Amino acid sequence: MNQLFTIGQLSKLFNVKIPTLRYYDEAGLLKPAKVDSATNYRYYSTEQFERLNVIKYFRALNLSIESIKDFFDARDISTLEKLLREQQIKVDQQIQTLQSVNKRISTRLSQVESAEKAVLDQVELVSLPKIPVIYLRQDYQLSEDIELPLTTMRQQYKLDKSIFLGKIALSMARENLIDNKYDHYNGILLILEAGDEGEATATLPAGSYLRVRFHGMHDNAAKSYQQLIQFCEDHLLTITGDAVETALIDYGITNDYAKYVTEIRLPVR
Repeated sequence: MNQLFTIGQLSKLFNVKIPTLRYYDEAGLLKPAKVDSATNYRYYSTEQFERLNVIKYFRALNLSIESIKDFFDARDISTLEKLLREQQIKVDQQIQTLQSVNKRISTRLSQVESAEKAVLDQVELVSLPKIPVIYLRQDYQLSEDIELPLTTMRQQYKLDKSIFLGKIALSMARENLIDNKYDHYNGILLILEAGDEGEATATLPAGSYLRVRFHGMHDNAAKSYQQLIQFCEDHLLTITGDAVETALIDYGITNDYAKYVTEIRLPVR
């Protein structure tokens, strides 16, 4: 008679948790060789070792219980090849997703590190690439709750899964800027990155921009807008479009107000 092993012994031999072995039994994937009718204890034989090894191999490949059962029911090469090819496609998709997530993490790290090291209240002329955005044209004033237009944006563009951290910007019309209406915005933007859901509805064009970073949030921006206008006058630059204002570090990242940094970009020629 074949030697029998308790579920605890099998657990130790194969480094598989006892609840997992019980689940395999209940799912019909790995039935015990014997169940004691009096104690309901499960016992396994060496004949099941190979099956458990195969199960562990497939689970390491992240195959579902149902897929593994299908293989054991068919037990042929074509079924194995089909399962592995299907799993390979899923793994490739997961790799692409993880690469996209990694790129977003790198982008956010770069943004935060750049903001931490930035020289504040200094206007600089920079050349920037085009940036895809989702744009909600809606008047907004600082005295209003920004969460309301953000909710409108989520609903209108079906952005339920989008993470807005560090990616929301306010646009200020050139006319408001010239008229010194620094608390009147004409739109809200979601800056898109690779892998984001939703299609771009607008683009921040590539070109020359004045950029200034300052301590604080949107309600501290007036002085910086005045700086930008003065810089344009001093250097004979023409404002060619709307200003874009982004909180790089705010309450979404830190409770330390002393570390808040906001950036304004102004297209010029």
